[in-house]
Amino acid sequence: MPALIPRACRKRGCPGTTTDRSGYCENHRNEGWQQHQRGQSRHQRGYGSKWDKLRPLVLDRDKHLCQECLRNGRYTPAETVDHITAKANGGTDDLSNLESLCKPCHRAKTAVERLK
Repeated sequence: MPALIPRACRKRGCPGTTTDRSGYCENHRNEGWQQHQRGQSRHQRGYGSKWDKLRPLVLDRDKHLCQECLRNGRYTPAETVDHITAKANGGTDDLSNLESLCKPCHRAKTAVERLK
């Protein structure tokens, strides 16, 4: 795989560069999470009517089973649809970037992502 070309940090006014897929330099890596969580409506965060149509498609595709539990040999009903690569880190709403998760797996994954 070819090396990524350094690009400007997404933090306004930052002179730093990064090759990280989130678009943020080392100093501003958590910036996406902070902006994502800042008192905006679900529509402003990208979870409007389009999301309401995508969510059931993903749950049906995954047969309403938690994909993380399934990878570990357990069958657990899924209650949430999660971005494999978080939107705050440059992820999209493409079906290939979405998976069904149970609430405990979703909480654990989100906690790990926030620490990055």
